[in-house]
Amino acid sequence: MEADAIRRDERIEGLAAAALLRDDRIARLAAEVDGLEKVIEHRAVIEQAKGVIMHSLGCGPDAAFAVLVAQSQMQNRKLWEVATELAGLQDRE
Repeated sequence: MEADAIRRDERIEGLAAAALLRDDRIARLAAEVDGLEKVIEHRAVIEQAKGVIMHSLGCGPDAAFAVLVAQSQMQNRKLWEVATELAGLQDRE
């Protein structure tokens, strides 16, 4: 009877360890999804800002992106922050 109790306890410990690993993986995947959602959001606003620059300067997408990068570096700000500001200015016009 004692051997059965030991096997049961070992099985419970194994299941608990597996559950902890699963919970950790779920938490990591949820964080990754959150990060990817931000990337998608940032990409959209960067593309919008590129469109504004292309229209204003009559340049292509690569040159417009270079303008955004240069502005970002000059202001020591993230590219998507500069793009958001530019896109927001365009929306007010």
